[in-house]
Amino acid sequence: MKYGIWDLIRDQWTPQPAVLKADITDKTILVTGANTGLGFEAAKHFASMNPGRLILACRNRSKGQVAVES
Repeated sequence: MKYGIWDLIRDQWTPQPAVLKADITDKTILVTGANTGLGFEAAKHFASMNPGRLILACRNRSKGQVAVES
């Protein structure tokens, strides 16, 4: 499938679906790269969903600790 300039423009104006929230109390969530970027945002989102256990996988322990504190 070819993706052209008009497809890009149309996608910029298409509303995005709402972010899903669920109760994941009995689930264990593992997020890789959780100290920066998309991994950090995903970790914040999962933390708001009340997980049973949230594991943040980072290359550096001190940077991971900074992510936990924020």
